[in-house]
Amino acid sequence: MSHARVRTAALDGWAGLLADKSSTAVSLPTPASPTTACLRDPVLPGTPLPGNHLPIAANSMPLADFVRFSEDVVHQTRDVAIPWLAGVHYDLASLGPIGTAINSAGKVGTALRRMVDYFALLQDCTDIRLEREEDMASVSYRILDPDIWPRHHDAMFSLGIIGQIIRRGTSGAWDKVEFAFEAESHEMRGDIGKVLRASCTFGADTNQIRFPAQMLDLALPPTQGPQADLRQLSGEMVAQRRNTALVERLAQVVFRDLNTQGIEQERIAREIGMSSRTMRRKLAEEGSSFQQVLDECRMRQAVFEFRTRPDLSIAQIALRLGYAEHSNFTRAFHRWSGISPQAYRTNLARTAH
Repeated sequence: MSHARVRTAALDGWAGLLADKSSTAVSLPTPASPTTACLRDPVLPGTPLPGNHLPIAANSMPLADFVRFSEDVVHQTRDVAIPWLAGVHYDLASLGPIGTAINSAGKVGTALRRMVDYFALLQDCTDIRLEREEDMASVSYRILDPDIWPRHHDAMFSLGIIGQIIRRGTSGAWDKVEFAFEAESHEMRGDIGKVLRASCTFGADTNQIRFPAQMLDLALPPTQGPQADLRQLSGEMVAQRRNTALVERLAQVVFRDLNTQGIEQERIAREIGMSSRTMRRKLAEEGSSFQQVLDECRMRQAVFEFRTRPDLSIAQIALRLGYAEHSNFTRAFHRWSGISPQAYRTNLARTAH
């Protein structure tokens, strides 16, 4: 399995916010040499999922390194506002053609839609969605790689960029905006509600900003500069999907849908754009199978659940992973790790302290 990556442009603007924190030992990470996209090596014994992967551009870095950097910034400066401010003041022009597409949008909703639609060109293994439900709209953001944790302040940074777009249309008005975070309140290392000046909930399944749906129709201030080439961006998205190993694409869908809906082979095959028979054949050509990918994803997600949901029982976690009987999960986890889920969870709790 390979490592998820993010464009190094994500680091733009952080240096200025850290300039007056000279007493701390925070420094921008140095991008490593490019590797391949999406899945990472398992934290426990598991069967690697082989395949040919889409080469990531040289101007990228491991997503885990960027997330670790954002966590270190807050830990060392004791300033929980920095990641949010980095997002709110981020220069979208740093994103190249994608930034142009966002900046040239005429309305808040169009800008957010473009951000969501082309986000995969900026960062691997991420579920980002724009949804509308009656009189409220939301943008949710979640890193799918379960090995990347904690990731609290990367979420603050990413939602800060979304918040910047919304604020452009509202001229700074922030009424009726709400936030949700995967992390628990005490894990965020500060008063997040005070920083965001909005209502916040914690321990959610995703990171999210919710706002009145009418804001989607607000006009954005006109900008000078080139117009977006949406056809080119769409072509890049198609090329990225075509050149990414099927194992990787399947795993992303599985990670996305675990805990939220049933993992059905027929439905996922249609979403990926092929019949279930063709999907099975192509997976076999990559030396894998649907069940192998599902099992590996479930086990890695189980470890994530152990870390982040200490209040849930083994039976509840098994249900979240799609097991009808927790005994089936227990046997599968033991085969994968060599120990029972309860023993592994106990070991995790012991090492955390």
